[in-house]
Parts: sequence; structure tokens; C-alpha cells
Amino acid sequence: MKVKVRSFARFRSTLGKETLVELAEGARVEDLLEALCATHESLGSLLFGEDGLKEDVNILVRGKNVESLQGLRTDLVEGDDVTLFPAAIGG
Repeated sequence: MKVKVRSFARFRSTLGKETLVELAEGARVEDLLEALCATHESLGSLLFGEDGLKEDVNILVRGKNVESLQGLRTDLVEGDDVTLFPAAIGG
């Protein structure tokens, strides 16, 4: 199945504005991130810290934050639109 990934801010410099990723049927967000990290070496350090996904990383699937779904275990389907962007921090 194919999933479109849109990237913003620091993720865009590594992944580009949009990329299409081929995944096996039944893949989850964690599988997508693994595939992206395998082809973009510097991405892992942008996404993950010692305790897993960094707190300032936002991932949307079909416009909903994975935090409100099943986290990295959220299922993906053909044609899904996934968005990666850092949290807006500051005052």
C-alpha cells in the first residue's frame, strides 16, 4: 500500500515536502517511521529519544493526532495522508 507523508519544519529538510512510501498491508505508524528512518539516516535522531518518540513530535493520520488514536500502533490504510511536524513551543 502507498501512504503520503507531508513534512514540516525540521522534518522537511530531511524528508522533503512530500514523499510517497510503499508499505505492506496492515502496516502501522511505527512501520512507516521505521521505513522512513531506514532510508533517511538523520531522521531517527529527530524523531526518537531515549524513551521513544520525542514529546515535541506531532504525527497526524487522516488529520488526527496519533496520540488520540492508538499512538504508534495506529493502523494505516492505502492512500492515508500522514503529517509530521514539531510542536510549536514558545511564548
